Amino acid sequence: MHRDRFELALKQLNAHDGELFEQIASAFAVLEFGELRTVASVGGDGGKDARLFSPVDDDAVVFQYSVTVDFSGKVLRTAERLKRTTPSARELVYVTNQEVGTKVDEVKRRLRKEYKLSLDVWDRAWFLDRVNLHPQTEEAAESLAKIKVDQLASSALGVSSSLPSLSSAEEQEAALFLELTYGDEDRHKGLTKVGFESLVRAALRETDSSSRMSRTEIHERVANMLPRGRDYSGLIDGALRRLTKGSIRYWARSDEFCLSHEAALELKDRVTSYTLIQQKFRDEIQARVAEVADLENESLSNSEFAAACGLIEATLDRILLERGKAFADALVSSRISDYQSESLGPLLDRAVRDTGKNPSNKTKKVVSYVISSTINDSFRVTREYLRGRLESYTLFSLLQATPDVQKTVVKLFSGGVIWLDANLILPVLAEELADDENRSFTHLLEAARTCGISLRVTSGIVEEVSSHMHRSLTYARVVGQGKLWGSDVPFLAAAHAASGRETAALGSWLENFRGSEQPLEDVADYLSEVHGIRIQELNDEADTADIALRGAVQEIWYEARSRRLKPNKFPPATVQILVNHDVECYLGIVQRRRKESKSPLGFNSWWLTLDGTAFKINDLLRSRVTGDPPLSPVMSPDFLLRYLEIGPLRAQVSKNMRSELPVMLDVSFLEGVSPYIMQVVEQVRAEHSNLPGRVLRRKIRDTINRLKSARGRIADGGVTLVEQEVLESITSANGEE
Repeated sequence: MHRDRFELALKQLNAHDGELFEQIASAFAVLEFGELRTVASVGGDGGKDARLFSPVDDDAVVFQYSVTVDFSGKVLRTAERLKRTTPSARELVYVTNQEVGTKVDEVKRRLRKEYKLSLDVWDRAWFLDRVNLHPQTEEAAESLAKIKVDQLASSALGVSSSLPSLSSAEEQEAALFLELTYGDEDRHKGLTKVGFESLVRAALRETDSSSRMSRTEIHERVANMLPRGRDYSGLIDGALRRLTKGSIRYWARSDEFCLSHEAALELKDRVTSYTLIQQKFRDEIQARVAEVADLENESLSNSEFAAACGLIEATLDRILLERGKAFADALVSSRISDYQSESLGPLLDRAVRDTGKNPSNKTKKVVSYVISSTINDSFRVTREYLRGRLESYTLFSLLQATPDVQKTVVKLFSGGVIWLDANLILPVLAEELADDENRSFTHLLEAARTCGISLRVTSGIVEEVSSHMHRSLTYARVVGQGKLWGSDVPFLAAAHAASGRETAALGSWLENFRGSEQPLEDVADYLSEVHGIRIQELNDEADTADIALRGAVQEIWYEARSRRLKPNKFPPATVQILVNHDVECYLGIVQRRRKESKSPLGFNSWWLTLDGTAFKINDLLRSRVTGDPPLSPVMSPDFLLRYLEIGPLRAQVSKNMRSELPVMLDVSFLEGVSPYIMQVVEQVRAEHSNLPGRVLRRKIRDTINRLKSARGRIADGGVTLVEQEVLESITSANGEE
């Protein structure tokens, strides 16, 4: 019996299924305690789960089967009833299809103290752990699954509402089967094979030996899932040849096919697992909506609550489809720099608009925050569900853009060297404050190194990072003296506060990265020893660039810096320091590539950044230089993330490492945190100082995110704040203020 199949069956039981659950649970109980007899019939609250049972030879033990969600209330009411009707009872075995978890501890204490009863709970996890230990329990579980799961799984294969962002039933069918199969496929297998084998399985999904499908009909069904006007016959026939070795059966005389019995059973299990994880995802969304509505003191009616949950699911689906299509477009057009990382705000706004819905401001506020928290801090099961959907949309978009996906993917670089910008280093430092499961950027870089990619920085970037730390220390000193801080709080200082720590402890935390004597060397040593990021200069390469090209690149970046920063606050020479760092990275990598002689996707040297100007510079250069500008060396962290999951090195990313990677990267962490927000943070810390550290950090983080969301979002790649802090630090250090 597949564990997911039984779990889904248990989750489907509702308040009307008490008698059905009693039959299933009794099959498990009899193996533990022998025959049971009824000791109390329906009464009290009148439900089927009001009946109580005891082993034939032991009156001190009482069983209660229940499908109610209210675990604590139900147990306490039963204990009160036993006190009146069965005073000899000493142990209550509470049997339920629900998840109980840690809720049991306090109830156990109360029963022991107030009723002299011990409590043993057989909840959903108890059943799942024992389902395959005996043929009797397997048979009982399977009988329940046939009633509760098979129809549900069958409707899931009908698709429709599961994939709301795709317009046609054929597209939905294709994307669903890609989602069902991609995660479990051999990661060494080419994506073209993976894609077309999934589409053939989709075409054959309702077949068996008595209901076969001709080759012609299979070709028609698969072709209808993809853009018209192309010849897919060779790819479809290739998939059929490979699949006849195991997954499908073939009748040569009639040239007909069907799924093998084993493949049909495997498909049923996969659909069951998919349906289960989808339900867990929806459960988490509902819990988050309820939590956020409570925090915001927003009263949602039942219809508003359902509408908010539905809009969240539809909006997330639109976001994932947009990101999948954007990656496919960038790959097929060989323009990696077209695929940028974005703040979640603009993505969310476009996605809500595309759903065609017009939610109230109250609902939109709840939806916005729940989506943000789901992407940035979701449980593993939700990350798994969203990752599966994004990978499905990405592969489906690639198949729509070019049938031979693998031919495009193999053009991508394998290994190589990536230089990191300061705006990528800062979140990695901040993640030292987070739990391991929430270190998105750290896990991304770790996976890149595992795949043989070398990570580098220039001395100029190390200087920017160290200057930012200096600015953060200045903030802590000013605030510690009771003075007002006149501008946005430095990013690392805000991250430190969001972790629930006091501002006074900021200096000691920053000592993990640098001391006061040789801060630049300290930062470089930390990056090298902890993250494998080593210094490698690019000045020599940059100096070999054409003078006209160098002048145009400097001009573009100086204009961008001046436009984004506060007018006239910084001397031109100070701004030029950051411009020089940008020019070195951009031109240095461009010149290195002249020796690589690679295709646009195959270069081994790249610049990983969030700077919006970096992604636009190629287009800006067209009007300033003679001839075509050099191919852009710029890559977003989101492209690197998709590359590790879809590209030629995907087999090197282990399943555990893959589960730790984020689904997508929200760069709104670089938006400013005002002194007002920090004052609110201090109030939250003072009011909730008695809470455990993890809970306090969550409350503070949630407060910051809500206030930032209400204030609005900055544009241009989210780097303006960091640039300004670095410049202010450099200015202060040089005595220029």
